[in-house]
Amino acid sequence: MTKRVRRRPRKHKENDSSPQMQSTMDGKLITFPSSKHQYTGLKYLVESFTLCSAERDVSKKGKGRRPDPRYRKARPERVQQELERTTGRKASNSDLSMMGSYFKKYVELVNLVLERVYSHTERVDFLGEELNSYKGKGYVLLKKEGYLSYKDNEELNAQCFERMYRNILEQVARIVQSNWLRRQLMQSALAVVSEDRDVLIRLLKNKYVPPTMIKEVRARCESTKDNGTGYYYTLSVLKQLRRKLDEYILIQRGEPLGFRGSQRRRISKYLKDKRESVKVIASVQSLLQEFATQGYPFSVPKMLSHTADFSASTENSPGQGYWYSLDKERENEVLFFLKLPEPLGGTEKESSPYRTNTLALRFLDWLPRAAKKDRKKAELAEQDGKHLRARKLRVRARKFEDMHQQFMNTIELHHATYQHARLKSRKEKDTERMRELQERITCLRKARTCGPPRLLLRDNRVTLQIPFLPPTREMIDEELGPRTYHRRAGADRGVRVPIVLSVRNGEGEFVDELISFDTLVSKRDFLRYQTRGLTSKVRRMKNNWERKHSERYHPGHLLKKDRHLSALWRKIRRLDREIARQVASQTVWFCEEHWVKTLYFENLKNYTPPQGWGDLSWRLSSNLWSKVLDTVKYMRQSLGHRYGGVWTVSPAWTSQKCHICGEKGVRVESAESTEERKGGEYFHCASCGSTIHADVNAARNIIDVQMKKPSAVAGQTA
Repeated sequence: MTKRVRRRPRKHKENDSSPQMQSTMDGKLITFPSSKHQYTGLKYLVESFTLCSAERDVSKKGKGRRPDPRYRKARPERVQQELERTTGRKASNSDLSMMGSYFKKYVELVNLVLERVYSHTERVDFLGEELNSYKGKGYVLLKKEGYLSYKDNEELNAQCFERMYRNILEQVARIVQSNWLRRQLMQSALAVVSEDRDVLIRLLKNKYVPPTMIKEVRARCESTKDNGTGYYYTLSVLKQLRRKLDEYILIQRGEPLGFRGSQRRRISKYLKDKRESVKVIASVQSLLQEFATQGYPFSVPKMLSHTADFSASTENSPGQGYWYSLDKERENEVLFFLKLPEPLGGTEKESSPYRTNTLALRFLDWLPRAAKKDRKKAELAEQDGKHLRARKLRVRARKFEDMHQQFMNTIELHHATYQHARLKSRKEKDTERMRELQERITCLRKARTCGPPRLLLRDNRVTLQIPFLPPTREMIDEELGPRTYHRRAGADRGVRVPIVLSVRNGEGEFVDELISFDTLVSKRDFLRYQTRGLTSKVRRMKNNWERKHSERYHPGHLLKKDRHLSALWRKIRRLDREIARQVASQTVWFCEEHWVKTLYFENLKNYTPPQGWGDLSWRLSSNLWSKVLDTVKYMRQSLGHRYGGVWTVSPAWTSQKCHICGEKGVRVESAESTEERKGGEYFHCASCGSTIHADVNAARNIIDVQMKKPSAVAGQTA
């Protein structure tokens, strides 16, 4: 007998103090709907905090970064202890080992539950369909399955506590829903490539998956029409299918597989030969027919990443597996206690509610210090007449202050709930104290609080990600004052500069801005160039060592180079975030200065540079367009714009037509030149005689792409 479950959440009442809900299975925390959140479309803000060992002194403004010279004459044991406390790794080896064991156990249990789910083949499709349309938390659906019940599984009871099992089920629900969606898209992809021989040839022959094919497959899949997802899922599914077909072709011909680039070149070579093409397509069509009758051979999905998500923790009590406690001796430092499952033995901490099953770490709450610093900078900017910068700093300071208050409310709510539960369990009850705590709990549940955190373990670094509610419209209006947005802006994502912005002012003229961070970009390119040689060298050394000493650990000099390579990639990722943040910040505040309501970006998905443009592909990969676009949308949403007010439009002909007369022009080397040159920095129109920077011309064209009235502007869509 199948239970009927609610597929739509109950209507939220104004006086409801229920905790947060999960509205999608995409791994993102989504709070209760409200008019402000529905208007902006922003569901949460996430800030990261680096976890350190509980005994370590957290570095503040450079203090404690260098060892004291007096330790040179001290005993080695004392020097080592002091260095671990003040410098070096943020988390000690013992804490990292314990954290690694915790993540290993968490991943092991997630994969164990996944195996149980996929062993019941008759229920997998039903669960995937239910999870895809369910609007609540996924673990609620999964725990209704009898074979996944916590009480009926003695093996799980011995390895984890009930709240940890909730988080495991929530992680399993996301993986099951994602895998089910991939299976549905694969069925649509098989149908598309089987029906049309030309489509199959294009998939195998082209270097990139055609965007029209992605749209056609996505349109055929009913599961991706209503939830707005599926583009990148469809792209990955088509790549997966193409790789399977490539390997099948090479195996049938008795050739070694080799690396991926070699496979693609050989397949393209066979398809260009008419005789070979007939044989290849015939063998592929037979395999597609087998997939259509027997199904694509999917494997049981597994969790590989070392992350632990507490999003299924719905009650503010220590049973949820994590606990915050303010350090009374150190300012703005917070102790984070993690409850360990039974096989792992922790230590007993004084302020921990978990007794001996505790792993204690600490982190610095940098939010109040950052807010205070921004307030001072805003005052200095106001004195210098930089009013836009002052507004920007005040908004950021208000956001940090609100986040800090949310975090303090959450900690107080945790402790008040815990104290109330302990008083309630006593025989002699203190009714007056219980009443005070209950009133405070009710008040805190109505206040703004942050959501359950997420733990990540990367390169011997433990990171705590905490989601916060976004600032309300009243908070933003208080800092920025009354605002009326009525203009449109175009953004051309150029090669020489990350973004070129253009907007019409009130007098019909254009205001342009070229946003460039050459120093950061050149430093990032230099680091990427270093990783090229080091990556191949490390890979070659590992292969040689494993071939000669397969049963021995890697030597120290090899591990040192591997750590060096990891450090380089950490720097590159850090520069990626910094470049995207700075470019997006200038873009957003340019729009605020000129009252821009809608910002148009060009859509460059699957864009292939034309031949003869030199290293354009490498420069495009260094431009971080997707990261910049997401950051711009995120920042504009936090300022109260509905879904960021960001649109992507077709870039067709916007770089080749004049924004004044609409006629086709040519690229030239300089502002004085009229001779055509491919990839030139300037644009020249022979019809009206105008010469302008090519990216500025494209940005001005992008403004009018979505105009419904007839226009000479290229790329127009009705």
